Amino acid sequence: MDSEIKIYDDLLHPEDSRFLLNSLISEIFPWHFGSKIVPPEMTLCDELDDYQFCNIIYDKMQPTGEDEFNLISPIINKPELRIISLIRVKVNLLPRRDRIIKHGFHTDMEIPCTTAIYYANTCDGYTEFEDGTIVESVQNRFVAFPSRMKHTGTTCTNTKSRVVINF
Repeated sequence: MDSEIKIYDDLLHPEDSRFLLNSLISEIFPWHFGSKIVPPEMTLCDELDDYQFCNIIYDKMQPTGEDEFNLISPIINKPELRIISLIRVKVNLLPRRDRIIKHGFHTDMEIPCTTAIYYANTCDGYTEFEDGTIVESVQNRFVAFPSRMKHTGTTCTNTKSRVVINF
């Protein structure tokens, strides 16, 4: 595994992790349809498979919704993560499919910073890096890596959805 990739398992107290997941998959969490996951020139999948549901909860140096932002405060406040500033935080929900679909290798930010992913639930989906490193979707796992590292997410087949929070 690339030494630049840092994995933190069991990041939150189990009760906090369950509360966060249950909040994200509740009937009242505001999901929005995202018709493109990666730019068309980077897409590895059929354009009909290139979608997800998302919610940008922090952007342009401010929360976009107080309730949603409060959900991630236990993550932001973890001292071992040493988060000093946020650029954007986006929650993604990828519905279950009949096969694993990779979306396309990309970077989330053009500026040098740290990208991170919090895995809200356990499923057979994963994050793959361009060098072949795979990080499995395990509930309450947090992975951080340099923003220049290309990666791709996937769908899942063994749960109703794959839910991640991108920092």
